[in-house]
Amino acid sequence: MSVLNANCLAIYYHGSGSSEKYTVLNDYDTLAAAESGVGASVTDNIIVDTNNSAFLGFGSINHSTDTFTATALTLAAAATTSTLEVTNAVEDVARDGEGGTLQESILSWSVSADGLVKASNDSGEDILDLARDKKYVVIKFEIDEIDYYGQALIDNVSISGNVDEIATYSVSLTGIDELYKA
Repeated sequence: MSVLNANCLAIYYHGSGSSEKYTVLNDYDTLAAAESGVGASVTDNIIVDTNNSAFLGFGSINHSTDTFTATALTLAAAATTSTLEVTNAVEDVARDGEGGTLQESILSWSVSADGLVKASNDSGEDILDLARDKKYVVIKFEIDEIDYYGQALIDNVSISGNVDEIATYSVSLTGIDELYKA
């Protein structure tokens, strides 16, 4: 039996956050294939994934040298409690000609988390600013040394505290596009 770590969610952002979705490069099996296969239109803040939704990296591609450079992400918050919820909505899309129905599954995901606000690295301020400025964030959810990555928007954030006690935050996020496995 393995023990799951409850502190397995981290919320990251790049620079001061992004007002636009990060570019996702699809259908590359390796970073080398992405480096040589990307056109000049993609230059920075990219998530590279394979055709089976595997996360390969976050960074930029230099088109003159065809090299991928990983970009360091800033930790906005680590959670003391967290939930990753994945939902598949099954919808009828067509008739199959024999009286049956063809279905399609649409994946959506969301995250909720609670944590402590630290004075030395005020994660509460970072989370509030990212939400207030409507910035995209990158989440990393670790389960038994397997990481899941995705970009998300903050739906709701609250910070609470009492005099002479540690302040806490609560945040909920909605996943944008795929949830990638690393």
